[in-house]
Amino acid sequence: MHTQPTPALLPTRRTALLAFGIGVTALVAHRPARAQATAAAPLLEAPPELSAYAPAWNARGSGALRFFGFKAYDATLWLPAGQTSYAPNRSFALDIRYNTTVKASDIVNTSLIEMSRLASATPEQIKAWTTFMTQLFVDVKSGDRLVGVRVPDKGARFFLNAKLLGESPDEAFTDAFFRIWLDPKTRRPELRDALLGTATAAAPTVRSP
Repeated sequence: MHTQPTPALLPTRRTALLAFGIGVTALVAHRPARAQATAAAPLLEAPPELSAYAPAWNARGSGALRFFGFKAYDATLWLPAGQTSYAPNRSFALDIRYNTTVKASDIVNTSLIEMSRLASATPEQIKAWTTFMTQLFVDVKSGDRLVGVRVPDKGARFFLNAKLLGESPDEAFTDAFFRIWLDPKTRRPELRDALLGTATAAAPTVRSP
């Protein structure tokens, strides 16, 4: 069991940069970062766990977040084949591929800070979200792949290296969590543009397994 984080705490400089693909939070003024649309691999395959939700998936967009040349992670937004645009209430998956080690408690803390900033949540909701994420997330290392799947009217499900970590039927939590990357007010608008396929860069070749 992880130590329960305090939502009001600011993350350390390192964790603010790296936790679960969240960019700079309170330290944005001190650590400039940039997101890039990326085609790091010639062939990008959809996570195999997505086949349970749709027979085929296409990458809407991919991006990498770098800090002074260091790549914190690669990210891809996947949509079911035939769905041509992202919508927060429709099926999608956010795929984070780490290039560093991050503690579970740092993932929870930085997630809560951004969720509280972007969503109108009550103290009761924040407490419930803290408990859920503390039980859900584990430490991750370079090479790990964390996937969050948005299931319409059923909340979200989370996978680490294709194994189910847990799920939440809470629609408010689901909305707030994915807004960290996909809301127009995200801390990393360039990464949002890359994920939504609106960044000016060549798109990677993609296919489903």
